[in-house]
Amino acid sequence: MKPKDFPDRDKWAMMPPKIEGKPSDEERKAFTAARLELQGWILRDFDKTMTPTVKAVGIFLLESVNSETLFCYPSYRTICETLSIGKEKTVQRAISALVARGWLYAWRTSRTDTYNYLFLKNEQKVSQIAEHLTSKRDAREEDRKRRDWTFMTTREIDLGRQMSTRERTKMSTKSFNGTHEVFSSIESGEFSLGEAPCAVASCGDDNNSPYEVPIDETDAENVLDQICHGYAVHHLVRGTLKDFLLHGTLTPSRAICLLGGREAA
Repeated sequence: MKPKDFPDRDKWAMMPPKIEGKPSDEERKAFTAARLELQGWILRDFDKTMTPTVKAVGIFLLESVNSETLFCYPSYRTICETLSIGKEKTVQRAISALVARGWLYAWRTSRTDTYNYLFLKNEQKVSQIAEHLTSKRDAREEDRKRRDWTFMTTREIDLGRQMSTRERTKMSTKSFNGTHEVFSSIESGEFSLGEAPCAVASCGDDNNSPYEVPIDETDAENVLDQICHGYAVHHLVRGTLKDFLLHGTLTPSRAICLLGGREAA
C-alpha cells in the first residue's frame, strides 16, 4: 500500500529496472553511479539543517537502498546502532530534515511498521548547490590571483627606515606585504658600518641637505668620485653611498659619517 501522494517514477533519483526484480548489469551500473552522484550532492548541501548527523543518516540510507526495488526500510534502532547515535529521536529528526530538503520520501503502511524510504532527484536543490559551489570556487580563484602577486620590500637600516624600489614579485604562497630586510654591519678590514651609526637630522644646515639625484650611472660615479676624494674607500662603503645617492637620501654629514666615522663627522 502506497500513499496517494507517492511520487511518480520520473521523480525518483534512481530508475527501477525494466524487468521488475531482475536488473541487468548495465542497470546495476547505472544504479551505482546514480547513488554515488546523489551521495555527493547530499554531502555538499550547504543548508544549516544539513548537519553532519543528518548527512550521515542520509548516506546510510543510500547504502541500504535495494537495487531491485529502489526502496530501503531500516528501523530507527538499526540506524542508531550502526552510526553510534544515542537516541532514536535524533535519527527521527535527521530523517525529517532530509524529507524537508527534498532528498527523501518516507512512508509507512501502519503505525506498527517501520518507515520505507525513497530517494528523489531534487533537481532544484542540486541546481542551488551547483551555483553555490561555483561561486565559492570563483572566490577562491580570485583570492589565489591576489596572493600570487606581492609587492615587496621595505628595507630598514641602522640609519633609519627607507623604502627601496618596489618590485612586483611572483609568489606561490601567502602575501608578505612589507617584508623587512635589515642591513647588518658591513665589516671588512678597517671599515665597520655597525660601529659608526649616524642618525639623519630632520632639519638643519647644508650638511643635512641631500645631494641632487644623478641622472644616470655615469653622473652618479662622478659625484661619488668628488665625495670620496681623499678617502681610502672600500667598495662596499662606496656601494652604500651610491645606493643612498640614487635614492636621494645621501647628505654630506651622512657621507662623512660613513667615510670617516663619528669622529670625522
